[in-house]
Amino acid sequence: YIDTFVINADGAINLPSIGKIIIAGLNLIDASSIIKIKVNAALFGTEAYINLDKIRDVNILVTGDALNPGIYTLTGNSNLLHAISAAGGISEVGSLRKINLIRDNILIESLDIYDLLIEGKYNLKKRLRSGDVIFVEPRKNVVTINGAVNRPAKYEVISGQNLFSIIGYANGLNRTADREN
Repeated sequence: YIDTFVINADGAINLPSIGKIIIAGLNLIDASSIIKIKVNAALFGTEAYINLDKIRDVNILVTGDALNPGIYTLTGNSNLLHAISAAGGISEVGSLRKINLIRDNILIESLDIYDLLIEGKYNLKKRLRSGDVIFVEPRKNVVTINGAVNRPAKYEVISGQNLFSIIGYANGLNRTADREN
């Protein structure tokens, strides 16, 4: 038996024989868990399977040093990376190290694209909500590394980083590097 239920404006769903279940502000995993517990408790021998049929769009503001700052409409399943992509990326003077998600004037999450592109760490946890602001900070400290490294380039550095961090970004020293000097 398959049925579809709409999440009401108050953030709740009404299930026959069970009643109102409030899931406002919960992520899909937590909301599913609560619904399954209520269904299993009320309807013996029944197991609930939960998925989303439609996700509401969100309107967010991308500002600061994005390539094309402005208001964007994205799916409710979007994150910081989706918003930056919609805005065309980061401008030449924008920071790849400090992209902030601000909600109700509170910093919720900050993205360092180096973590993703250089180290392969994808740690975006927060989904966007209508009214969110994505602020791309200006680029601050840039260093150039050349010579016996595998990926010579300009890299943005943040406070507390040293030469070893930059060599790591440059994918290490190459075979011909004179490690004594």
